[in-house]
Amino acid sequence: MNVSGAEAVIAAASPFIGQGESACLVKPYVDVMTDSEIHLAMTSGFSTIAGSVLLAYISLGVPAQNLITSSVMSIPASIAVSKMRYPETEEPVTRGRVVVDRGEDGPDAPANALHAFSQGAVFGLVVAGLILANLLTILSLIAAINGLLTWIGKGFAINHLTLELIIGYIFYPVTFFLGVPRGEILRVSRLLATKLVANEFSAYLNLKVIMDSDNPLSYRAWVIAQYALCGFANLGSVGIQIGVLSAMAPTKAKIISRVALSAMICGFMT
Repeated sequence: MNVSGAEAVIAAASPFIGQGESACLVKPYVDVMTDSEIHLAMTSGFSTIAGSVLLAYISLGVPAQNLITSSVMSIPASIAVSKMRYPETEEPVTRGRVVVDRGEDGPDAPANALHAFSQGAVFGLVVAGLILANLLTILSLIAAINGLLTWIGKGFAINHLTLELIIGYIFYPVTFFLGVPRGEILRVSRLLATKLVANEFSAYLNLKVIMDSDNPLSYRAWVIAQYALCGFANLGSVGIQIGVLSAMAPTKAKIISRVALSAMICGFMT
């Protein structure tokens, strides 16, 4: 697909080790990645799930083959969608012959195994701290917006006016084009809204509740929902991706923050 080596590694690894961690596989090159490469790295993370959460979703009644199929299909799909949204206009240094100094002999290179473990531990602490800070910030912002919307909704006699409710109706035509049966479109579109605002785990929990109720979804709507909900494309994950990538490439922090929302939307579309 004429992508760079760094992009290919990140996209291929995302369904197995998850967003953020996949970029750690090409850590020496993140600081010199182009804007389009960074956009793709984030998109591939948003469009897949990690192997670590696979068992959790299987325990909620989602067939493993559907989760794995959805994630693997998302590897080439995320590349296609990301490049349409953010085409490559530069020349990536990892496309073809790699000419980047990986720092193996530089001043920051570890002197021995103990030094390498120490550096890894410090880097892990920095990444965890940035993830926590960004995640709390975005979740707090969502809670503030929902609180304001609920207060406004009470003035118009609208109960529980939240981002999830609004986005659920916005996603109605999206769900229609996914092929969900007409009478179940709104229920599935609200699941998609829950995935985007909260996370896919909450959405799968809601799907399980619906399927265990007296009015479950049809088999077709159930399967479509399983595929549509499979991915890390949610507002909380934006904070995770910004935290991880900014820790690996501080000089790219501005572009990472600038393309994060676009990458999340592309990952959701994928």
